[in-house]
This record gives sequence, structure tokens and C-alpha cells, in this order.
Amino acid sequence: MSENTCTVGIDLGGTNVVFGLVTARGELLQHFSRPTEGERGPARVIENILEGTEEIISHAEAYRVNGIGLGSPGVIDSGSGVVLHCAPNIPQWSGQQIRQPLLERFGLPVFVDNDAKMAVIGEATFGAGAGKKHLLVVTLGTGIGGGVVLNGRIHRGAYFCAGEIGHAVVQIGGRRCACGVEGHLEAYLSAKGLVGQVKEKLAGGGTSVLTGQTGGDLSRLEAKMIVDAAKAGDKLAGEVLELSAHYLGMALANFAMVFDPEIMIISGGIALAGEILFDPVQRAYDRYIFYTEVRKAPIVPAKLGFEAGMVGAAAMAILELKLS
Repeated sequence: MSENTCTVGIDLGGTNVVFGLVTARGELLQHFSRPTEGERGPARVIENILEGTEEIISHAEAYRVNGIGLGSPGVIDSGSGVVLHCAPNIPQWSGQQIRQPLLERFGLPVFVDNDAKMAVIGEATFGAGAGKKHLLVVTLGTGIGGGVVLNGRIHRGAYFCAGEIGHAVVQIGGRRCACGVEGHLEAYLSAKGLVGQVKEKLAGGGTSVLTGQTGGDLSRLEAKMIVDAAKAGDKLAGEVLELSAHYLGMALANFAMVFDPEIMIISGGIALAGEILFDPVQRAYDRYIFYTEVRKAPIVPAKLGFEAGMVGAAAMAILELKLS
């Protein structure tokens, strides 16, 4: 890519779609978001993506746009551009063709993949994993996503499910995940998992400052409130966060022995918790990993923050265009 070119990065979420223009050096030229409007159906979502893409391209000014990257929730066939399966955060999104509409409207190369995998590519290219060839990224949000980079390329697997660490089993007969299976990591350390555990403990007679902070209305409870309460010394919140972080460290040890990464990166809103999250993660990882050399792979917070998915989508387009 020449110095005066850029790519479009699109991060599709259940609530908003984020659009950006990124240069080959990783410079973010412009970005904005607009509502997804998933409740209005897939056709409306596609139209919002097309309208937003047209608008962001209009901001390119002296730069020539030479490709588009789109990250979407769900299991994505990156070759055909079809959403093979998607959780209900975007209704009726499963089965949608998301590559072809962009290709037809703009006539530019279009690259699509799972949104968490795009965040992985962003961190690997311009974030905490820059310069590394083998890395694992875990995204802690409403759910838990992730991905693996091997030899500098995203590893998708035979059925596009590689790196789904949120669905690693960490507790036999444990809490039920949103996918319906018991004991998955996502049932514990996702935002929903943390909130669910606290509600269960309070319903069982536990006490916490969170009851007062929510005015007794636990529908107002959020993951950040739990993290803040744990930092302030609340015993119930602290126990929930420590157990959940322990399970992440266990899962990372398992994945590290399979993929042998140089670095493991934790991203997403919950990752902003800092030491109260990372310390128990590291202790559990050290406990379960068996080979001394693997312990040298650091577990670090992400650098790109909430823009990782959008920047990663643009980075995928940049990388694929270089290879073509």
C-alpha cells in the first residue's frame, strides 16, 4: 500500500456500528458510529452499514480508499461472506450475506470475519502484539470472544471457530452459558456472568454494598459496579471476581499449551479492572501451566481499547491486500 492510501474498518455490534479510516501505518484518520437498529431486521442493518461506509469514504479527502474490512458477531465464513451462526444480539442475522452488498455498492475488495477475530488482528498489527508472530487475544465484554494468531496469520480453523476461549469448559456442572452448555468461561467472567453470579449470591443470603448501590433493584447491576466494589474491599464482589479471574487463568494455561503463544492479550471493558483482575489470572496460569518456558509468555492488557475491532477490520484489509 502506498503512503496516500487507507482502508475502511467496520465493527458491527448489537447496539452500534463503528466506522473508521486507517492508514497502512495504523493512523486513524476519522471514525464515527451509528445505531445498528437490529430490531428493524437484517435489511435495515445492511443498509446502515452501506450508508455508514459511504459516509466514512467521503472523509478520505487526499487519501485513496483501496479496501474494506468488516467485523461481525457470529461464526463467519470469511471466504463466502456468510454469517453461519449468530447469537441473538442481532435478530435473524444468521444466514446473512454480509460481503456481497459492500462489494456491489463500492467495487472495492471486501474482507469479513468475526468481530473478536478482527480485534485480535488489530492488537496483533498495531497494538500490544505488534511485532509478535504467535499470540492469543481474549476479549471480555458482554460475552467472551477471542482469537489466535499463528505465524503472523489469524487462525480460523476448519469450521471458523478457532480461539473461542469463552466456550472453554472451566467447571464441570458449572453455571450455564448463554449458548446452553454448562461450565463455560463466558458464564463466569463475561459482564453477564459476573452480574449473574452476584445476583445468585445475594439471592442466597449474601450481603454486599451493591444492594444499596442499586437501591435494591438488581436489574441496575452492571459489571463495572462489581469491579469497583471489589476494589473497595467488598467481600462478595471480590470473591466473584477472583474466582472468575482464576477460571480465565486456567483457560489461558490450557490454550497456551495448545498454541504456544509469545504473548497473551486481554481486551474489553472488564480488562480495565487492572491488578484485581490480572493478579489472580496470573496466579492461576502459573499454577496450571506445566512447562517453565511457557511461563515467559506475558499476560498483558490490550492497547487499542474499544477501537480494536474497527482498527482490526481495517488492518485485515491492509494485510490481505499486501498478500494479493
